[in-house]
Amino acid sequence: MANQQSGNEGMNQGQQNQGKGGSANQGTQAQGSQDSQQHWQQQFKNEPYYQQGRQFEDYQQAYQTGEQGRQQYGSGGQSFSQSETQLRGDYENNTKGQQNALKWDDGANKACEAAWNRAGSQSSDRDMQSKGASSQENRGESTGRTS
Repeated sequence: MANQQSGNEGMNQGQQNQGKGGSANQGTQAQGSQDSQQHWQQQFKNEPYYQQGRQFEDYQQAYQTGEQGRQQYGSGGQSFSQSETQLRGDYENNTKGQQNALKWDDGANKACEAAWNRAGSQSSDRDMQSKGASSQENRGESTGRTS
């Protein structure tokens, strides 16, 4: 019985960890990036910082900076305002030499913040889902059930 149980636990852990490392994680990030890009392509003209005549590409780097910054700085508990100096530097480095790049103070900061906030709400949703699944499995294990 112990062997069956630990075998099942191994399968469950493998399923839980599928999106946490290696190529599975890269695939998840790539999908998340595509989903995010699609979201912003559809949404950017509805945002309060949108400037008439601007194209998605004008905001795209700011969105990427906000999402990546949330992972890099926000995971350590920093807020957007606490990270803004680093985010601005990241954005300006990534747009260096691009004459038509949106200036940070002309809307890139707002687009970056919107993406930061969206990335945070999505990771909170994923955390909640993963905690819910984990607590269900823990309840099943604590009862001593075996498959």
